[in-house]
Amino acid sequence: MKGCAFATLPPVPDRLIDRTLLAFSEDLASARPVPGGGSAAAYAGALGAGLVAMVLRIAAKKEPDAYAARIAELDNLRSDFLRLVDDDSAAFSRVSEAMKLPRTTDEERAQRKQRVQAALLWAARVPLEVAKTARRLLETTERTMPDASPMTVSDIGVGALMAETALRGAAMNVMINLASLEDAGQVKALSEELDRALEGSEEQRARVVEFVESRIAR
Repeated sequence: MKGCAFATLPPVPDRLIDRTLLAFSEDLASARPVPGGGSAAAYAGALGAGLVAMVLRIAAKKEPDAYAARIAELDNLRSDFLRLVDDDSAAFSRVSEAMKLPRTTDEERAQRKQRVQAALLWAARVPLEVAKTARRLLETTERTMPDASPMTVSDIGVGALMAETALRGAAMNVMINLASLEDAGQVKALSEELDRALEGSEEQRARVVEFVESRIAR
């Protein structure tokens, strides 16, 4: 996410996932607060899921029924990531709108604080879902290693790297929102969920990359 200082700029007029790659990259580069790193992380996950699904669809040309379940799993993951691209931007917009509420009276300040805290909680939960989804993608990617042909093995490697990018990028967005959340119970619960998503992921990505490099070494 980008900072709240630019919250008065006009929002992106349509769903991010309906925009062209060029338009999305320009949105990221703009002074608008959204889309930001959370949406970018989710889209990285969608790219990774797409690559791994491609590897299996190529393998399925020889055995059409052998990979159907895993392809469906990857397609579902990709759909989840694409939904989360827009969900993350919507979550940040909630925080931005809550921050702009008046705070002249004690009642207004209390209402604003309640709205900000509720928005921050949602803004932490969305990237947490991205992180969990990315970990599932990383696990599926590792299971798909033996199915890659010599021509598609590098795509498995890129898929793993995209999954880790989604996971680590989402984790940063969880943590930045938890840092402003005052509910200690929610902070603890969400932090533990994030830790579970992260645990062992670096080693898992390393196994995939090591496998790929062993197949393409010069």
